[in-house]
Amino acid sequence: MSVNPFRRTTSTNHCDATNVRPNPIPASPDPIIKVPVLLNEVSVQIPMHAEIEFPAGERVLEIKTIKKRTYVTQCRLVNRAPAPGDTLANYRAKLFLSGFVRKNIQYASNPVADAAGEILSRINSLTVEVPFDCVAEITNFRNFPVGPFTDSRDEFGYLISQQLPNDRSFAAKDRLDGTDLSQFHQISTEFYNELPFCELIRADIIEFDESLDRVPFPAAGGTGEQEIVGEGTFTRLSEKMVLDLTLKLLQKQQVRVDSLGPAPGGLEG
Repeated sequence: MSVNPFRRTTSTNHCDATNVRPNPIPASPDPIIKVPVLLNEVSVQIPMHAEIEFPAGERVLEIKTIKKRTYVTQCRLVNRAPAPGDTLANYRAKLFLSGFVRKNIQYASNPVADAAGEILSRINSLTVEVPFDCVAEITNFRNFPVGPFTDSRDEFGYLISQQLPNDRSFAAKDRLDGTDLSQFHQISTEFYNELPFCELIRADIIEFDESLDRVPFPAAGGTGEQEIVGEGTFTRLSEKMVLDLTLKLLQKQQVRVDSLGPAPGGLEG
């Protein structure tokens, strides 16, 4: 049996931390940095409706709890380049949103009643994804997006002068002046625009769930005529949700920074 020669600690002891003076790279008085700039912060309300069917053979007595997680799979701002007459108040763009709400439903299933009228059941869970897909109009921007700048392609040619055929259609001194069709010349410009992106801040959900095919639950040994008051089982669930997403719309832009002010915390640069 080999012995590990390295000692391992099983507890964390006190350790000290000291401040270190920052040593920034020398720059111009007002350097320009490239950072994410907030274009807008918006709340998008998304109505959702779904019908959930429980696994075959599962008769649901009641829902115990529903745990939800929201995921955004696409958040794309489609915009045009700001025009000279645009203001932050009247500039508009479209935000395409898609994703899903992951729901883990815990429920009591396949109940059995005993002679005393007590109901026994198992606790199971079902995980489903409820998708959403919508387009929202975004207005009242805080900052303009930069671009998108469009690519361009321009053709050009060179003058050539050629001798005309020596026949009776042209005079001896006539020449053909124009561009050469055997050559092709072009100037093209391609822009690599910064794509605006989203940052998910908050998700609020209010929901309303109700059974669709609930039937009364019979008493123990009953023939269907005897029922336990108020009890029943179902296999399908209708769900209505309102999802409120809070998002930051960002884009990396070049920003001039005022570096002449005092450093935070009294530290010198």
